Amino acid sequence: MLVDDVDISNSDDVLRATTIRYQGDVSTVFLSSDRCHPLDPSQSPGFSPTIPAPDISCKTIFGCTVPNRLRNHFKRAQFAEVNLARLLPPDVAAQFLGGAGRG
Repeated sequence: MLVDDVDISNSDDVLRATTIRYQGDVSTVFLSSDRCHPLDPSQSPGFSPTIPAPDISCKTIFGCTVPNRLRNHFKRAQFAEVNLARLLPPDVAAQFLGGAGRG
């Protein structure tokens, strides 16, 4: 579970949320005996005695939300702009920055 400040199609955003927001002992929900994708090879009783029938499995929800009362503590740090052309040798800057380091 994610919130509006996390782009679920951006793996960096999702990784950041799971790294700084997820607490395994309170943020995990298990959905036992749930229907699963038939291509999942682990969804058979032969895989685990806890699986009651084929096409049944346990799903896991990783809660990566922030309680509203703590939202202000989870703001992303803002970084200053860096002029890479000042830090790189001119030939490297020209190659990687499209000529921004010339002159």
